[in-house]
Amino acid sequence: MGKDVPTVTGASTAARKPRDPFLDNAKVVLITLVVVGHLLENVTPSGAADGAYTWIYLFHMPAFVALSGYLSRSFTATRKQCLSLITLLIAPYMVFQTIISIERWSMGGAFSLNFFQPNWALWYLLALAAWRLMTPLLRVIPHPLLVSIVVSVLSVTYGGISQDLSGARILSFLPFFTLGLMTTPERLERFKEATSALWVRSLSAMLLASTFIGTYFLRDWIARRWLYMSGRESDFDMSNLELIILRCSVLLAAFVLTLAALTLIPRRHNLLTSLGAASLGVYLLHVAIVYPLKFTIGDWKGWSLFSVVGLIFAGIVLSLALATPPVQRATRWLLDPINLIGRLRRSRPRPRFDDVVNGPDSEILEVHPKDPRVDEILEPRARPTPHGRQQDHSGG
Repeated sequence: MGKDVPTVTGASTAARKPRDPFLDNAKVVLITLVVVGHLLENVTPSGAADGAYTWIYLFHMPAFVALSGYLSRSFTATRKQCLSLITLLIAPYMVFQTIISIERWSMGGAFSLNFFQPNWALWYLLALAAWRLMTPLLRVIPHPLLVSIVVSVLSVTYGGISQDLSGARILSFLPFFTLGLMTTPERLERFKEATSALWVRSLSAMLLASTFIGTYFLRDWIARRWLYMSGRESDFDMSNLELIILRCSVLLAAFVLTLAALTLIPRRHNLLTSLGAASLGVYLLHVAIVYPLKFTIGDWKGWSLFSVVGLIFAGIVLSLALATPPVQRATRWLLDPINLIGRLRRSRPRPRFDDVVNGPDSEILEVHPKDPRVDEILEPRARPTPHGRQQDHSGG
């Protein structure tokens, strides 16, 4: 893996490429795991829920971040792209940060609105914006994946990094974003070809199944914060060497399970493929829905294996329902507030929410095909490097 990250180019970027069903299918699966995991978070006491939750958190966010990296390959930090990060990531973050604060206050908690400390799962929006801004640097430094791994490992030493502005997770999950960023379409096709054999998929399924069984029996020994990769690690009462070994183990497990999970993703269109375009919309909407529910879920002590399975099924239904076009259209004012203001003022359309999130493989939503900004914002033209190679798109 060299230091240059090839980019996607074409004779005409105005003509959009067909969406890759593999990517959309992966987003559907991963965002569903995000929703299910958050529903299981406060289920107690239940060994089944705890084991399933631990298993999900071993790989679902690393895989989601890697996918975000792959879909960030065309980001070159142009003025329009940077502005779109503000309008389509930071603005929704502020909206949902406010919503969570109001929900917490309505349930009897003190009202506190701090945009520097992300509420619950909203860290991902700030992290995605930061990773996007880091892409020009990751393209030019030597061995970016190795550097990212070193940064992630060192971030847990000497007490760790604060989670203010998602700092801890930005550094901790950086290797997975870099991995996705370095994966060219050609490499992705080779991966899909290499993992299409039945025996490879069977081994991947057995690996995931055995890991699920293992996490059930080891759930009391696996601290959730190890998998969250957030906040300071000083309360673990470990030496720097022990923290480094622990972080390397978590990264290795996440990497292996991410590859195994992606191996099982369907390659062809199916009934759910089209829902993949709304992955970040689902991420945001489910936060506002599940956050107040998680306290009720935690207070109920009647959990059984049957009720846990029912909760998992409810999470799947909720995820798929939030991804449907009617729900996405009805909540566009929350997901894309700046664009709503622009439409109310009858201004020219801005880049849409899904475009900045999903990158070059995403659809164009209500952006006029002849608008010259489409080329620049959604799939910017690559610029030749000094070596003659051209440079070139993120959970829930």
